[in-house]
Amino acid sequence: MPANTGVLSGAIKTLFERRLLMRALPRLVHGRWAQPARFKGFGSYEVRRWASLPLVSVALTEGNDPAETPESAVTQITMTPAWYGAYMEYTDQLLLTSFDPALSEISAQLGEQAGQSIDVLLRNDLTDNATTDFAGGATARTNVDATNDVIAFVDIIQNVAQLETQNALPVDGPFYVCILHPHSWATLMQDSTFVTLFTREGGEALRNGMLGTILNCRFYISSNARIYTAGGTGSINVYDMLFIAKESFAVAGISSLFPDWSGDGGGEQRRGGMTGQRVKVVDLIVKDLGETGFDPLNRRGTVGWKLTYSGTVLNANWIRNLEHANDFS
Repeated sequence: MPANTGVLSGAIKTLFERRLLMRALPRLVHGRWAQPARFKGFGSYEVRRWASLPLVSVALTEGNDPAETPESAVTQITMTPAWYGAYMEYTDQLLLTSFDPALSEISAQLGEQAGQSIDVLLRNDLTDNATTDFAGGATARTNVDATNDVIAFVDIIQNVAQLETQNALPVDGPFYVCILHPHSWATLMQDSTFVTLFTREGGEALRNGMLGTILNCRFYISSNARIYTAGGTGSINVYDMLFIAKESFAVAGISSLFPDWSGDGGGEQRRGGMTGQRVKVVDLIVKDLGETGFDPLNRRGTVGWKLTYSGTVLNANWIRNLEHANDFS
C-alpha cells in the first residue's frame, strides 16, 4: 500500500471492518442468551420482569366463574448503555516497511480486543449478580480449597436441581446453558461419571464453543470464564461456572453501535433498530495519514473501534454461579 494515497477508499475500510468483526463476534460467548432491552428514549432502555401467577387450587363449579386472576407483579428495569472503545496509531513508515498488511493486522487485533473486552464486561455483570454456590463443602470463596472443593459431577447435579426447583425455563433449545473455563472442563473430564454420561456434539458446535450435553445442560467452553486469582484457601485460584436459564439477564445498547450476541455473525453486519436496515455491530474508525489532526507531514493515522453496552441480571434464581477449585489451577 502506498505511504499516502489520500483518504482510504470505502472498499478498503469495509474490508478492515469485516476483518475486525470476524475476530470480535466469536468472542461474545456470554451474551448469546440475553434478553434484549427495548429502547425507551433519551439514551435509556428498559426491560420488564414479570412475576409468576398464583397457582389454581379450587375446582370450577357448574355455572360459576372463578375469581379473576390478579395481574402479576411487574418489575421495570432501566438500562443506560455506556460507551467503550480503543484505538491504535500507525505511521507512514509502518505502511512502507511492514512485511504484513499493517492495517489489516491492526484491525484484526482490535477486533479481538473488542470482543474479549465486552464479553468480560458482561461476564462480570452476570457473576456479580447471579445466585452463588460453592463446590464441595465450601461456604465462601475464601475457604474454597484444592482438596475438598474441586468441581465434580455432583456439583452440576445440585445446581441443575436448583434451577428446576425455581421452575427455570430452558434457554438453548430444550437445554440450560453452562459456561466453564477450559481448566474446569479438563477437571470434569477426569470424573468417570461425567464422562460416561456426557454426549459430545459435532464439529460445527465446537467452532461455536459448544462441547456437548448432560443433565439438560449444554456446555460451552470459554477462556473468559471468570477466575479469582489467589481467591481461595492457600491462595489458590477460584473459578466460576455459570448456569443460565431463559430470561435471566438482559443486554442493551444503541442499535447501530451494539454487538450481535448471537454468535452467528461470522463478520457480517446485522439488521437492527426499527428500519430493518443493516447496521454496524462494532464501529470501526479508520483515520488516514494526516486525518487525525495537527499532522503537518501526514505521517500518522489511527484505527479504532467503538460500541455501546449495558448488562443486568433480571432473575438471580434463574442464573447460578458455581465457584470451585480444579486440578489445573
